Amino acid sequence: MKKVFLFSVVSVLLLLLLSGCFLVDTTPVTLKVYVTDYNSGAAVSDAKISLLHNGIEKLDIYTNEKGEALINLPTNRDIIYVDLIVTKDGHSVTRINNLKLEKGKENIFETQLRVSSSGKTNVLEPLTVNLELYGDSAMSKNLSFVDNVLDVSTDTLYYKVTVESNEYKEKYIYVKLGSVPGSGFFTNPRDINYGSPAEGSISTVGFDGLVPLYVAAFDQNENLVVNVYYLNIHRKGKSVDNYYQVEYKDGARIFAYTRRGGIAFYGGSDKINKKADITLRKPQAAPEKDTNLWVEVKWISWEQSSASSTTDQPDAYVVYRSFDGESFEEIATVPEGYNYYRDKSPRLEVGKEVWYKVGAKYGDYVATPTLLGSVVPLDIFGIKYISPVDGATNVSTNPIFSWEIVNPVESKEGTPVYYFDIWLYDNTVNDSGYYSLSKSGYPKYNFLITTATSVEIEFSNPPLGLWWVDYAAKTWYPYVTLQKNKTYEWGNELAVAVVSDEDSEAYSIYADLGKIFDPFKIEAEIYNTFTTGEN
Repeated sequence: MKKVFLFSVVSVLLLLLLSGCFLVDTTPVTLKVYVTDYNSGAAVSDAKISLLHNGIEKLDIYTNEKGEALINLPTNRDIIYVDLIVTKDGHSVTRINNLKLEKGKENIFETQLRVSSSGKTNVLEPLTVNLELYGDSAMSKNLSFVDNVLDVSTDTLYYKVTVESNEYKEKYIYVKLGSVPGSGFFTNPRDINYGSPAEGSISTVGFDGLVPLYVAAFDQNENLVVNVYYLNIHRKGKSVDNYYQVEYKDGARIFAYTRRGGIAFYGGSDKINKKADITLRKPQAAPEKDTNLWVEVKWISWEQSSASSTTDQPDAYVVYRSFDGESFEEIATVPEGYNYYRDKSPRLEVGKEVWYKVGAKYGDYVATPTLLGSVVPLDIFGIKYISPVDGATNVSTNPIFSWEIVNPVESKEGTPVYYFDIWLYDNTVNDSGYYSLSKSGYPKYNFLITTATSVEIEFSNPPLGLWWVDYAAKTWYPYVTLQKNKTYEWGNELAVAVVSDEDSEAYSIYADLGKIFDPFKIEAEIYNTFTTGEN
């Protein structure tokens, strides 16, 4: 009788398992996805995110007005690998392959969805990306993944990436360990290649444990395919006598940039140039209204520190971020020799305080991180031009240039200080000139610094001992008025709000053609054309 009962129980259990009705833990694995139109750019709302598991589409979900989408996928496994396909009308296709999700963990993935540049994309896998990894530079020792993981115990790996175009030809191939690669301004060090096959090496120094390796490929229509691979890096503990406690310079070491006239970071400079580079010619006014927001954190690298002679050199630096000042998450590993990190996360918001720490890493150990401080990114402000307005006629030859701030910036970290310049252009062919204000002595570019939200400058009586320089003639402007019955244009090529405190500076950049604060320049939004009268 007992044997019959036992047989019946086993039979029922087997039947339930085979029928899929067996009670198991199907607590959902969660994934929060953030989608922007480019790195540090604006959120993409109403983007469709399709999640696939084992090649089968499981669900569709759309991003909200902040570019966020929260996915809950019931599963009886602790770890699953999924693919994501992000689409929207008028945009390219973004596809993420082999993304690992863990139950009970806050899984977050940030990506971008670019506007199509060449036409419609008709396939959901624009590029087929393949990776081969080797243990030697001769590429004779092929390394194989087992259950999506590759065990690694060496400091250097060698790769070969081949990309097959399914509609538009490939354009860029990026490779990076630890975070998704892209523009060098935000994601250096990373490898970039301009065609398939792409070959190179990967340093694993500074990493340990399970670390994602990203291979990202763009095509000529801005479609993006990212393949994710997982390396289990076995890093032995190092014998260290004295750990470097990361140092920083006095004053600002965290910088928040909010900029009107967004740059897409599809390429360009990898450097920030803080020096003024004034272009003494009238450019075209910028029509672009998009914005950027990022935060740059800086510290003193070990070799430049006061402790380099008394502490051991670290392998890398680990950067941590917090939105409450208490709970910090690891967001980046930066090789030793670097002394900065640029955070482009779409989780950054204007008016939302963010804190950063940095710790020196040795093998698999991170020394006690140093709190660098916090910053509150500023919102964008606007400018209303009062006089002379665009298209004005019969303007006085001694005009009053005036403007005021629309929606002035606010910050709990301090009082905003506004930096302005003013440029005046003479558009007459034979007398083409351009003028701006300078202090006495050798004529050089100057700007106004004020906490006021409105400005008035009478041509014949500029403030603070300033006077007009005729840059075309390379001398001071010789008259106290403008010429009669003549057409001019004027505008602000520098209009920046700055809030500073003991550890940070936040910039709201409306215009900065000379790159006084902005690393790339933002042209003036408008040049007001006016014509003088007889007086």
